[in-house]
Amino acid sequence: MINVETIRELREQNDWTQEQMSEKLGITRNGYAKIERGESMPNLERLNDIANLFGVEITELLDNKKFVCQISENHSNNYYNGDQYLITQIEKLQLSLSYKDELLAQKDKEIELLRKLLDKV
Repeated sequence: MINVETIRELREQNDWTQEQMSEKLGITRNGYAKIERGESMPNLERLNDIANLFGVEITELLDNKKFVCQISENHSNNYYNGDQYLITQIEKLQLSLSYKDELLAQKDKEIELLRKLLDKV
């Protein structure tokens, strides 16, 4: 899950208003305000854009900075810190899947464009 306090603090450290942030990200001010209030979860691409604006790594914008993935048939070795841990992990996976879908859509558009160019040759 994103750390909205960190995003707000970084914005304020740069003396940027929410309006200026929304312009830099190409979204509405209300859309950006929802991200900062935690009412809207930005996809991985948007989160990357925010990190780039501040000159930080994406992980700096996340609550849980440790990423552990264990694939095992034996679930007794896995560490779970209650339901909140699982919810956080699910949100991270959903964010990753959202980013994957965007990349696949972009790839399909590029392939179609290349095919059109080849047809003209």
